[in-house]
Amino acid sequence: MENAVEAFKMAGFILLFVIALSIAMITLTQAKTTADSIVQMKNKQESYQYIELSAGERNLSRTVTLADIIPTLYRYASEEYAVIFYKNSSSTADTNQLPLYESGRPGNPMRGDLDLDTEHWVDASGETKYEAWRGDTTKIKQHVDEVVQKLLKDYNNATFTEKLGTQEVLEEDNNLVPDINKQYKRIITYTLN
Repeated sequence: MENAVEAFKMAGFILLFVIALSIAMITLTQAKTTADSIVQMKNKQESYQYIELSAGERNLSRTVTLADIIPTLYRYASEEYAVIFYKNSSSTADTNQLPLYESGRPGNPMRGDLDLDTEHWVDASGETKYEAWRGDTTKIKQHVDEVVQKLLKDYNNATFTEKLGTQEVLEEDNNLVPDINKQYKRIITYTLN
């Protein structure tokens, strides 16, 4: 009788082990599937190509509404591209940017661009200062929320001309890099129609 009880205990433990092993395998399979889908989505975005219009100039344009623009804004930091808003197409100077948010930069309180590369400055003492939202994804999302609210408030029914393009990344001393090592940064500009 004791042998039968021990056999049932052993069978129970084996059954529990098989169930635990099955759950572990199912969890690992789901994690692998999720990771593969994320990698596949990212690879699609890295393979975007721009239409070459003329020698050295790469851009593409279309007319869009805020519904098309808002998802782009929320991805600018994670995908490391620049988004710039202009009042009109007559100039691409900083003074022609739509005033969307107040910058912490001295002398330039209103800005119309979202670009991790320009969200810092060097103060008079030579120290590099960063915008308040830099370095924290939650703060970046809150900053984009504020920009979206400003756009919805002031330009809800407006249309914009979207231009996709690239900018060649220069070395630190502003020298062009060899062709084999060239890197480009995506630039998306929206011009108010």
